[in-house]
Amino acid sequence: MKTLFDNSINVEIISRIEKLSPSSKAQWGKMKVEQMLAHLCLSFQANFGIIQLKRDLLLSTVFKPIARRILLGEKPFKKNMPTDKKVLPKGQVDFSEEKQKVIEMIKKYAIQGPEIISKNPHNILGKITPQQSAFISYKHVDHHLRQFGV
Repeated sequence: MKTLFDNSINVEIISRIEKLSPSSKAQWGKMKVEQMLAHLCLSFQANFGIIQLKRDLLLSTVFKPIARRILLGEKPFKKNMPTDKKVLPKGQVDFSEEKQKVIEMIKKYAIQGPEIISKNPHNILGKITPQQSAFISYKHVDHHLRQFGV
C-alpha cells in the first residue's frame, strides 16, 4: 500500500509535481493546473483537520461499500470522479503559490507521520486509520498528476 508517509513515495510525488508548469494541460476534466493544485491543498487541509467536510449522506450510507472499494482499493481512481464542492477553489489562484503549498503539505506527511492526520471521521468512510487516509491521499494526488500527464 503506497502512502504519503513513505519517504520514497513522498519524493517521487514531489518530483512529479515539480514537472508541472503553468502551461500544463489536463488530459481530462475541467480544472486548470493551478485549480487542481488548489484543490489538492484544500483536500490536504481536510485530511489535517484545518477544514472539515460535511458527511456525504448518500455515499456514506447507501454507496459506502462501493465508495470503500474505490477509495481503499488498489486500482487508481477513474477519470472525472465527482468531488466535494468544499475542496474546489473559488476564484483565481496563483500557480507557483499553490504548487509550493502542495509540496509543503506533502512533505508534512513524511516529516510528521500519522500524527498529522485529523481525528475527524472521513466524510464518506467515517472512521479510518491514518494509514488509510495517507493511502487515499496518495491515490488522489496520483490521479491528478496523471490527469496532467506527469
